Amino acid sequence: MIYTAIFQNPQGKLTRSRYTGVMSRSEAWLTATKMGASNGECLIALVSGDHPVYFYENFVEDSRTDPAMTAMQAHDVYEMP
Repeated sequence: MIYTAIFQNPQGKLTRSRYTGVMSRSEAWLTATKMGASNGECLIALVSGDHPVYFYENFVEDSRTDPAMTAMQAHDVYEMP
């Protein structure tokens, strides 16, 4: 069975990986969790099939370096206070 695994590293960066696992979702989750842990990543989602995954940085350039941006426009909505 093919899965798309979505991981998060300690710095908060999200990545996706194509993962071949067993049919049992429970066993596939545990195996993918171990696979991520070996790289210091946390499994946050496991989707059946091979899917493209798009993250925030795929669409938005880092505008915080642009002096023309206002504080509101440059605010990272995912930043923890």
